[in-house]
Amino acid sequence: MDELEKILNYNFKNIEILRKALIHKSYNEGKKKGILNNEKLEFLGDSVINLIVTEYLFKKFKKSDEGELSKLKAHLVSSDFLFKAAKSINLGDYILLGKGEDKHNGRNNKKIIASLFEAVVGALYIDSNFKVASSVVLPFFRGFFEELPEKSIKINDYKSELQELIQKHKNVLPVYKILNEIGKPPDVVFYTAIYFESNEIGRGTGKSKRQAEQNAAYNTLKKVNDFINYKKLSEVFFLKNN
Repeated sequence: MDELEKILNYNFKNIEILRKALIHKSYNEGKKKGILNNEKLEFLGDSVINLIVTEYLFKKFKKSDEGELSKLKAHLVSSDFLFKAAKSINLGDYILLGKGEDKHNGRNNKKIIASLFEAVVGALYIDSNFKVASSVVLPFFRGFFEELPEKSIKINDYKSELQELIQKHKNVLPVYKILNEIGKPPDVVFYTAIYFESNEIGRGTGKSKRQAEQNAAYNTLKKVNDFINYKKLSEVFFLKNN
C-alpha cells in the first residue's frame, strides 16, 4: 500500500478505502457472500474521471465546439486509454484477483485493469475531494493534452469520417454487422462488414467489435478519393494542417 501511495503521490486518510478499490469481484469466488469488491468505487470513479476530463477540455479548448470535445473526451475516458494509464504505473500488480482470473492473465486484461483505475480514482475522491482527485488524475492525461494543438482542433475516427462523407451525398447511415466471431476470450477475433443501402462496401477485423468496425471503416475510406490525409495519434485521428 505504501508503494502505491507513493506512486499516486497521495496518502490515504482511510487506507481501507484503497484496499477495497483493489479487490476484483473474482477474489470473492468461493467465499462468504457480502465480502466487498471494487465495483461501486469503479462506478463512482468513472463519473469522476469524466468530470475531470470534461472540465479540463472545456477550459483548454475554448474555441472547439461540443462535437469536437465530445469525440476527444470519449477517447480519453475509454477503456483503451485508461488501461494505458493504469499500465504506466503497473497498477495491475496491486489488484486482488481470484485464482482463475489470475491464472488467465487477469492482471493484463484491459477491462479489468481499466476498471481498477476507475475504482482507485473513486477511492481518491471519497478519501479527499474533487480538487485533490483532479491533481492526481490529470498528470496521466497531461502528456497527451500537451501534444494537441490549441487552435483548429479537428478530431475524427474512421467511423465518424465515413458517416460524414456518406451524409454529404445521402441522408443514410452505414450499417455495421458482425459476420463472425472466432476464438475464445480474450483471443476472440471479430469480422465486420459495412452495408450502405443493402450493398456491402467494406470489411474489417479486430479484437473487439469497436476495433473491427473502425478497421472496416478505414478499409472503406481507403477506396474513396484521396482520404489519406490523416495521421494516427494514439487512437484519435487528427486532420493534418495543409
